[in-house]
Amino acid sequence: MHRTNFSRIDLNLLVVFDAVAQSQSVTAAADRLSLSQPAVSHALNRLRDLVGDRLFVRSGNGFLPTPRAEAMILPVRQLLAMAHGVLVTGEFDPAGSARVFHVGASDYAALTVIPELVRALRDEAPGVTLKVVPPREQILAQLESGELDCSLWGAQTPRPPFLSQELFREHFVGLVSARHPLAVEACQGTLTLDDFLAHPHMMVTFRDPRLSPVDAALEALGRRRRVAVIAPNFASNIASLSGTDLIMCLPSRLANSISSPDLIHFPLPLEVPDYPYSLIWHERTDGDPTCAWLRRLITEGACRSCQTNDA
Repeated sequence: MHRTNFSRIDLNLLVVFDAVAQSQSVTAAADRLSLSQPAVSHALNRLRDLVGDRLFVRSGNGFLPTPRAEAMILPVRQLLAMAHGVLVTGEFDPAGSARVFHVGASDYAALTVIPELVRALRDEAPGVTLKVVPPREQILAQLESGELDCSLWGAQTPRPPFLSQELFREHFVGLVSARHPLAVEACQGTLTLDDFLAHPHMMVTFRDPRLSPVDAALEALGRRRRVAVIAPNFASNIASLSGTDLIMCLPSRLANSISSPDLIHFPLPLEVPDYPYSLIWHERTDGDPTCAWLRRLITEGACRSCQTNDA
């Protein structure tokens, strides 16, 4: 049985291990750590000797972790996070920071929440870089690994180890072209459910496999709408709506951000429950003063947008 001499463990070896595990590349890990490729390879070999395992094996153009390495990945990240919390002071200087923040955001968030964040960052921390990352199926894994600092979230919030903060409550409204046959009724707020269902609709595909809130409300009434166009985001639907006989349902804050005179939004002629829109993050970053500062900016910006939206 291989025995590890714990007196010989160098924390830097675990930093290298974490970088290789995340990038699955010695070259990419070297770039991330600002080290030479031979230095990373040497550190990885030292750790292999300590652990008594190959840790990573070549596969195609990258490196895949062995079962032993897979078992080490999460404990090593937690250990590094703890070490960071012990060694780094709780002070954060936004004005002098060059930090790169990664925030998950759909096109809805990019149009309604992110603009306030961008303005706040330019005012308080002009040296930082914000990378807005479109949501993907592995978004929770990205939060856990540190690829994302936080994410904006319109679905039911995940359970621990993920944490959340409700930013506001949102509801759906309708949107039609000013040349739509129901434009007058939409302007006057007199559009009926039969009117609403008499014309084809366009909708956005959701990550959540369940019925959309609008379709769930219609199903409860024993009614259905005919969907003629399905697209992956709200922006493409909005751009395609003008001059058509289509009806679109979208969140109210997004509708309020549209300045086109050719588009009219109106109250839906059925009861669709509102829903919380939240910010989520992994508990690993909960005590990080830098991430806490970013979350504060997002929360305060969302509060300002609520006041504007309700005015």
